[in-house]
Amino acid sequence: METVKKLMWAICFVLLIILVGTTGYMIIEDYPFLEALWLTVITVTTVGYGIPEPLSVYGRIFTLFLIIVGVGLVAYAFGTIVGVVMEGQLKNVVGRRAMEKRIVLLRDHIIVCGAGRVGNQVVQRLEKEKVPFIVIDSNEELIEELQGKGILALHGDATEDQILIKAGIYRAEGLVSALAGDANNVFVTLTSKGLNPGITVVARAERYESEDKLRRAGADKVIAPSVIGGRRMAISILKPVSVDFVETVIYNKGMEIEIEEVPVLPNCPLSNVCLRESNIKQSTGAMVVAIQRGDKFVSNPDAGEMILPNDLLIVLGTRQQLAALEKLASCFTLKE
Repeated sequence: METVKKLMWAICFVLLIILVGTTGYMIIEDYPFLEALWLTVITVTTVGYGIPEPLSVYGRIFTLFLIIVGVGLVAYAFGTIVGVVMEGQLKNVVGRRAMEKRIVLLRDHIIVCGAGRVGNQVVQRLEKEKVPFIVIDSNEELIEELQGKGILALHGDATEDQILIKAGIYRAEGLVSALAGDANNVFVTLTSKGLNPGITVVARAERYESEDKLRRAGADKVIAPSVIGGRRMAISILKPVSVDFVETVIYNKGMEIEIEEVPVLPNCPLSNVCLRESNIKQSTGAMVVAIQRGDKFVSNPDAGEMILPNDLLIVLGTRQQLAALEKLASCFTLKE
């Protein structure tokens, strides 16, 4: 943005001095427009082809002013333009413009605030899932590195309204606040919820006691990496094989078995039937491991458990099996 301002000022300086010079010669020496423009240009560029006829006293005084002021401004302007081109900044400006156009087109995307160790893991996962997202960070080097990889990224303070608005907060589906410092994450949560009350916010908590504050600020989910890391280390030492299997299913996209969330739409064939009668396992091969119903979970549901409209099925299966189940749960609705 600073480079764009320099370029704009440089161009404005050149145009201004040409306008002043041309107008001055037309008034003082009564030159026609083309002749006045030509004399102005050769004066400020120090070409010195000569003048069409001797100048009056006022014309000479005006020319002295034009040389002193105009030559300096033109030299500064050309120096700025050459500097931008030579340093490759013009390419960055064009790239930034293209990035801004891509940001404007974002819809239902995720805003990741913070590109540190935690934020970087979020970015990698979103990339694998091919979910549209944009990153905000105050570290310019990190932002340039992400932009070099083709990732949408903005340099700025995520706690400021304007940077969130620029990232499309009004059109975003969710926001991940992974900044260093619980106070920053609380502030980002408050700001984002104030701008878009319907957005889903997942916030990072460094201290256990900060979780309640983040929830009161409006965070839908609060993740404490240190707490989760400690629990996983304990379970890994106690049940290593089980943990390895679960982590492989969740994090390894190359594995055949995957975990997915399948919403049950009203009036679909799965609504208001029990698991046994739904024939999910028989018709698709996927296995229902849990059902979310409102704020409650039904873990390891038995065959007689009813599937209600707007339930969320947590299922395991291959990509083909999960695709078949999603089609069954959402596409084949009964006609009224």
